[in-house]
Amino acid sequence: VHLFRYDGNNIRALLRRTKMHLSNALLLSLLFPPTPTSAQTNVGCDATCPPLGFESDSSHICPGTVIDATTATRQHAICHPLDTTNNNNVVNNKLSFSSFQKPGHVTVIANYYTGCEAGRRESGVYAGIAQRIHDDTAGKVTFVSSLKGGGDCSFWAGFYVDDAVVMGFTRPSTMPLTVSDESYDLRDALFTAPYPHPSYMVLDENLEVKYKSVGPCCGYSRYYDCTDDVALGLDKMLTEQITKVYNEQLATSQTVPTTASDTDVEGSDDSPPNENANACQSTTYSQWSACSKTCGDGGIQFRHRLHSDTPVETQPCPVDVASTLPSCEEQCVSEFGNEFDVTVIASDLDSPRDLAFHPTPGVHLGSVSEGRSFHPEQGEELWVANGLNHSVSIIASLGTEDQTTISRRDRGYYHYMNNITALAFNTVGNSGRNADQDTFNYFAVCNDNRNDYVGSKEPNYFMGPTLYDTDTVNKPGRKNTVNRAGEDCSDPSDQCFFLHADMLHESPACIGIAHDPEVETAYGTVYWAFDTTGDNSGDEGQLVKFDFSQPHGPGSMDHSVAVVRRYPEVKLYRDENHAHGHAGMVVHPTKRILYVANPGRGSVVAVHVDTGRYSRTAREEYPIFSNRLPSFEYSVYECVEQDADFASGLDNPSGLALSLDGTKLFVAERAGRIMALDVESGFVLQTINLSPLGYTSIGGLTISPKTGDLYFVDMDSNQVVRIDATSVRTGECIYQSHADSLFLSALEIAQSEVDLDCGEDTFSLMRDYTCQVDGTIPNGTLFEQVHTDSGYASDNPDVQSMAGMDEAAALLANRTDCEYESELNFDALLLGGYYCHVCLPYNHGSSCDAGGTCANIQWQGFTCDNEYYVDFESSANDSSLVLSSLHHDQTYPKNSMLELSRGVTYRFTVRTGPMQPVSIVTSPDFSSEISLQESSAKSLSLDGGVTNGPILLTVDDATPDCLYLTTPCTEPIMLMVEGATKCTSSVSMRGDCSDNNEPDDIALLPVAKSSAQCISSIW
Repeated sequence: VHLFRYDGNNIRALLRRTKMHLSNALLLSLLFPPTPTSAQTNVGCDATCPPLGFESDSSHICPGTVIDATTATRQHAICHPLDTTNNNNVVNNKLSFSSFQKPGHVTVIANYYTGCEAGRRESGVYAGIAQRIHDDTAGKVTFVSSLKGGGDCSFWAGFYVDDAVVMGFTRPSTMPLTVSDESYDLRDALFTAPYPHPSYMVLDENLEVKYKSVGPCCGYSRYYDCTDDVALGLDKMLTEQITKVYNEQLATSQTVPTTASDTDVEGSDDSPPNENANACQSTTYSQWSACSKTCGDGGIQFRHRLHSDTPVETQPCPVDVASTLPSCEEQCVSEFGNEFDVTVIASDLDSPRDLAFHPTPGVHLGSVSEGRSFHPEQGEELWVANGLNHSVSIIASLGTEDQTTISRRDRGYYHYMNNITALAFNTVGNSGRNADQDTFNYFAVCNDNRNDYVGSKEPNYFMGPTLYDTDTVNKPGRKNTVNRAGEDCSDPSDQCFFLHADMLHESPACIGIAHDPEVETAYGTVYWAFDTTGDNSGDEGQLVKFDFSQPHGPGSMDHSVAVVRRYPEVKLYRDENHAHGHAGMVVHPTKRILYVANPGRGSVVAVHVDTGRYSRTAREEYPIFSNRLPSFEYSVYECVEQDADFASGLDNPSGLALSLDGTKLFVAERAGRIMALDVESGFVLQTINLSPLGYTSIGGLTISPKTGDLYFVDMDSNQVVRIDATSVRTGECIYQSHADSLFLSALEIAQSEVDLDCGEDTFSLMRDYTCQVDGTIPNGTLFEQVHTDSGYASDNPDVQSMAGMDEAAALLANRTDCEYESELNFDALLLGGYYCHVCLPYNHGSSCDAGGTCANIQWQGFTCDNEYYVDFESSANDSSLVLSSLHHDQTYPKNSMLELSRGVTYRFTVRTGPMQPVSIVTSPDFSSEISLQESSAKSLSLDGGVTNGPILLTVDDATPDCLYLTTPCTEPIMLMVEGATKCTSSVSMRGDCSDNNEPDDIALLPVAKSSAQCISSIW
């Protein structure tokens, strides 16, 4: 269970939005634990590498390790000091650690967060040390400062430069080289969480880690709590280690002493910046380019110039030119063909909203799960998000004779999968990431809900995307799926539930999500979401970027390492005419453009995802967020490059999907049309209309990664449907892009010239070059500075796997104030480890079968009084069925009788194995009124019995008084229905059992196709 970090800002927002009155002292103590000012011994400042508990995690770089080639060669932009003296007029230099891999050189790296007071305190000392040692060694020791957490680099540099002087050092000018670690790849490569911060690393000439430790101010919550004497301890600590490495190399070196110029970064030197060096005269604009499109309105033109802050201008294609162009006629694409048909792939879903292909079929289900057989080697695997029952349906072996569907959800679906509306997989299987960090095969869901616990509680807006790891085959024991009791769902007979790997909470009422296939971050957990409540007024939504960074994994609730960035300039609107909807989102892997369906505006928005600049912290404007530590970044980004009308004039666009070759964008309109758009021009290539076939509520689209076929879900018919191009006539089903080739050629040349002149990624047709941001460093009071407690229901961030119960959380067990507007916050129940509680929705929050009663297992899960396990025991003298119950903590003697209640569905989870099929039969009635044949005909076939998996028995008014759990050649277990006065104590199983033959006096029903069987009113 995910646990929520409340803080004062969160509570104030909740009070405003929900009008709750949190006067209960217990709840306040649960949500507001005290924060000490200094606790270096118990706040995670231990410099042990790897951190305790992470000894087997290969992602932690420790002394003795050589930096790998990928990390060493990756380029990092230097944001301070700026070099303005080079011939190419490059504004921001770039460094790679491989450039420091030279004889006799030493590299020192600092890891800072802008919101961390301890890091701010030490940064001035570090800057003073850096300038002094760099000068003393003639440039053979280079210092790098890695900055993250949001904020303007020049502001940060101003802090540490001034502090260095105050602390008695010479004013730094050329050191340290500060890089803005916006993608956190440097942190995740060298200072992988939970390694503490501020932290430092010393590399030798071969880029081997010689020293790694934590700064002396770690654990102090306020800037001046760390005194000058303590902060200056960093000087002694680093100087000793740097000197040791430097002298050892000097003693063994046979090379000529190196001058400072040997440490030059590409395009820079160590001299102070020349403020007037960039004052070269701008060139004149080029001629206007050809128009971008060959038909219709002609699109746009551009012109460019060099040595300018505004190197590109655009304008609409002139009317005199556009008037000569033909209209844009529709053509033919292979996915639709000259003619098409549809095939229903699956039905009987529950308001399906979105669908996606799993990148590795079988890695989740394996060959057996929940007593059912699967064939991962056959066909593809399609996952479907069901909004109304808050589940995911997995269609395995798609399109083969072995195709079957199984549904699965989270035990806490009312929070983690509440009205699931979109899902997206990480499909990047060749990212080159560390195996212990790669999140290939993970998926995230988006929930269209304001956290109202399925309508049972006043919304508190603490909602966002939930992340899951689907890999159970290669990660046994990881608990990516669990049974009801919270144990790893490794038994093939158990019912399995998703166990979330992480959750963030900054996009309530989210209707779209897309994974970003970037390969810059260490974990690959970047997702883009459509937050419909983004502007806080309810009028419009926003684009939000979620980077789960390092997922906390199953069994933890620590959300201190994550990045959430809001893009308020990307204005998004939901469809207000339908209660349930979906907005498709997809990232083009090479163009790095995110396409977003904008239903309320009838358009598709195109956003360049690698643009935008930090503007300010989001913690004040959006006070509901996941964590208050500095390592959790929550920022507002502005000046993002977008085309708000990449496609316009649409009727409630919903699903989006890219063709396999990336040249076509498929756009669905809810009412039934699907269009193929040219990615280069945005023009419609072909349209098909599915409304005559009854599909008038289309949701998500997806493309088969193997066949290229297009699939969609229809929310009202509850179907998954494939579009089949039944006729693709040679030479007739072709299309030509509407993009003008002369325009594309001019674009390529201009981009090369401008980027060479002004720096990489300077050229853009979408950029507003006049847009400026006044980036600042966020106020330190917005952050908690120490990690002494989780801030949840326990001081242990891994409370889900701990034994016992937090004292405050235990007191929640007796709370019964469950009303919609009561004081009790239901999140506190999840935070306190409650999977079963009288206030949680439906079946007390549990997933017991109908009529069952649950019992909570603190921090683990729950049990149900209507669930039993059936095992088989065999000895030389006897064989018997064994019935047990986790709920009642009891194994029943073999001659026991189990009483059943009417109106209850019982789950008998069979674990007997392939030679002992279990069935439920009626007792033969030996009265003269009912024949043996009539009685035994109302039995479940022994031949079709269950060997691994559930038998679900619904006991109703038609159920006979006496039933029996049987397996060949053993005494059955009596099941007596309430109200029965007498049952036969045993059933004679006549017949030859020497070869496990079936009893010859029980009529057999047809053999079931699955070992999981359900008996419901068949009597």
